[in-house]
Amino acid sequence: MTKSESMIDEALRDLIEISRAVGEDRSLVQGGGGNTSVKAADGEWMYIKASGTAIKDLDERRGWCRLKVDAVRAILRDPALAELEEAARELSVVDRLRACRSDEAGAAARPSVESHLHALLGRCVVHLHPVAVGAYVCAKQGREALEALFAGDDPPPVWVPYTNPGYLLARKVSRVIDSYRRRYGAAPRVMFLQKHGLLVTAEEPEEVLALVRRVIETCSAGLPPRGAVRPAAPAAQDITAAQRAVRRAVWEATGQHTAVRQFLDDDLAWFLAHPEAARLASLPPLTPDELAYGGNSALWVDQADASAIARRLKRQMARGERPSASFLMKDVGLLVSGTDRTIPIIRDVVTAALLVRGYATAAGGPNPLTKAQRAFVARWEGERYRRELATGAQEGELCGYIALVTGAGSGLGRSIAIGLGRAGALVALVDIDVAGAEQTRDLIAREAPSASSFAVRCDVTQEGDVAAAYQAVQQRWGGLDILVNAAGIAPPYSLVDLPLEKWRAALEVNLTGYFLMAREAARIMIEQGMGGSIINLSSKSGLQASRDNTAYNATKAAEIHMARGWALELGEHGIRVNSVAPGNVFEGSKIWNEEYIRACARKYGIRPEQVIPYYINMTALKRDIKGQDVADAVVFLCSERARTITGQTLVPDGGQVMVR
Repeated sequence: MTKSESMIDEALRDLIEISRAVGEDRSLVQGGGGNTSVKAADGEWMYIKASGTAIKDLDERRGWCRLKVDAVRAILRDPALAELEEAARELSVVDRLRACRSDEAGAAARPSVESHLHALLGRCVVHLHPVAVGAYVCAKQGREALEALFAGDDPPPVWVPYTNPGYLLARKVSRVIDSYRRRYGAAPRVMFLQKHGLLVTAEEPEEVLALVRRVIETCSAGLPPRGAVRPAAPAAQDITAAQRAVRRAVWEATGQHTAVRQFLDDDLAWFLAHPEAARLASLPPLTPDELAYGGNSALWVDQADASAIARRLKRQMARGERPSASFLMKDVGLLVSGTDRTIPIIRDVVTAALLVRGYATAAGGPNPLTKAQRAFVARWEGERYRRELATGAQEGELCGYIALVTGAGSGLGRSIAIGLGRAGALVALVDIDVAGAEQTRDLIAREAPSASSFAVRCDVTQEGDVAAAYQAVQQRWGGLDILVNAAGIAPPYSLVDLPLEKWRAALEVNLTGYFLMAREAARIMIEQGMGGSIINLSSKSGLQASRDNTAYNATKAAEIHMARGWALELGEHGIRVNSVAPGNVFEGSKIWNEEYIRACARKYGIRPEQVIPYYINMTALKRDIKGQDVADAVVFLCSERARTITGQTLVPDGGQVMVR
């Protein structure tokens, strides 16, 4: 290894050390915000966190870019850039920064939009959005308060007035540094960026981390004392009502399905107890991060009234603003709409913004972004890219729909759950075999990385288990749009040999289980008022009886008829109920086990190895039916493409049974 290579490797190790030290602290870093960089000892190369990557996620292989420092600085020296129209300029800067790269971090790793700032400063740079600093940089009299706090520092920290982020901010910082250097003979070590955050620079990791700690301690010491406020746990029914109201409001205002989760901790309880909480919450966003991730300020909500909340969201949109993704209810807490990936990010950013609002009252009150500043951030390509990368692209015709699939631990239940996940749904994987459901969860994560799912153990024949499963779904996502009844058994006996306990077991799982799951799903869907879709997974045996299959024939036919009756009952609520009656699907099936195949072989007088080819040959298409074929049918019936279809039976069987 050459000396130059050794210096580069050391810089990456230092970057990871610094990033891990600050990245896990939610009071310092929220979501994908903040940045870190380290230059090689010779100053030629710079490692910097990639745009949209969380600081805590950096490691030796991902989350960073390596840039040629002189090339980055040259971007700021190019007078032609300043002459370009805003959108063209920002895109040009992105391309120029990409051209400064020399690494193997992959094409997806895009240099930070703040690379210019880091190139101007010392070897180690840390850019954070600490709550303790936000209390000053987002306050009307924050500059004066900071000057008093750091009056003993020689040379002092520097205050950078608000400038739109990206290229313009880098140009502004460059001028500030030049002026500071002329006055003090060196670049500043601590920079407070108005309505933004903190920049700290030093030569060594331990030095820059110590400086960060000192700045935070000094800023924290100047904050007003905060009394202990312990949150009182809201009643479960109040949380559920609030989640449903927010979820329906978002749907009414935007047409989007989304998950909604509730949070209440000591920080939120402290803000909610503030005498001016409602007024402070209603102020416009304070920082680009709050606007980028939260869409808008958190809406203060007096009660769980979906229509009233929807009207306020529509007013935001009519003003050309993005609708709020977070909502505050005094006796419930913070409600956040989004996905499993976006909700924690929004919670962290919004909670920090609320704390800053409360603290800033001691320094003249909060100083929000102006209308023009918000407009720039809203249209700025760099912020949009960072937000989309940190939160993940949402795709699929069932994006944001909340689905529950029984029997999701194997067979068709697993295939259907994976298909729904691919289509963008959030999927609760319900099965008595929780290990199997967890395997399905892992399969979904591999096949559809942006999808969300979780496993729930549930015996569908037990009323208490069913209630608990739905409670888990409500708590996690706040509603329900889709139920797929797929749990089932098929005891392979002739009439004369069918044991009573096997008959009763089939009735319990295939009928009582379907009934209990559908009854609770219908109650939730009616209450939330957003319609919904219930699918009963029947079988071709529910349409055309097969030999030695009494219990299966009876229950599968009954499932179809139950669905037709439910369709008549629930149609006025916009809830569609349909059945899917697949042909024989062999892959991954617990029904098509060795015992069942031997029984089929005896029934038709063939060898066990001939059973599957025999059944495939019975279809008109002469092809094997896969789980994905059935999943596609389910996704179609749950989608808007099937909005006028209810009480029907779709038969993906390769043409074995013709429905009359």
